[in-house]
Amino acid sequence: MLFGMVRQYNSSRRRKAAEQTRQDILQAALKLHAEGVTEFEPLAREAGCSVATVRKHFPTKETLFKNCTRAFAETLILPDLAALGAITDTQRRIEASVAELCRIHEAMFGYAWLCAQQRGNSPTLDSEMAAYEGLADAVADIVSPAGSSRTALIRGLLDFLTYRALRQSGRLSEQAAAAQLAATIQALTPMRSR
Repeated sequence: MLFGMVRQYNSSRRRKAAEQTRQDILQAALKLHAEGVTEFEPLAREAGCSVATVRKHFPTKETLFKNCTRAFAETLILPDLAALGAITDTQRRIEASVAELCRIHEAMFGYAWLCAQQRGNSPTLDSEMAAYEGLADAVADIVSPAGSSRTALIRGLLDFLTYRALRQSGRLSEQAAAAQLAATIQALTPMRSR
């Protein structure tokens, strides 16, 4: 009787295991990418699998970058630029806009640094940085008076590199960095409502 039983193959269990491995690799990659590590060997160690398994799921770094960017983007809640631009009080508009951008800077802290360093080697990361810079451009447009000669300076203050310097070199908290940036931009901006 024992030899007469046929074991049925359960492909759904195998698919679930493969998907779990893929998710483990993505989570490990996001963690390591935030630390500037992009090589497959440390990634395999962190994910608890072989390099061959990593390459099976993500044959190239570019494929991995695309999937990591997609997974990371799903965790971000982008600011409502229209709502920020509709704030009529200049001081409140600047404070809210800068706080929202700093929230994104904080979320993107390590990943943005990696993207900036690797953008020349990866179309995916170059595109990600262009979109990220576009967000800072949009916030600069919201907080800068139209036609201001200080728009370029304000845009520089809103850049993630400025935020990174305030957080690391200046040792400011996220809230203190946002407050300092908002105060500096307010000093450069005439206080009149839109």
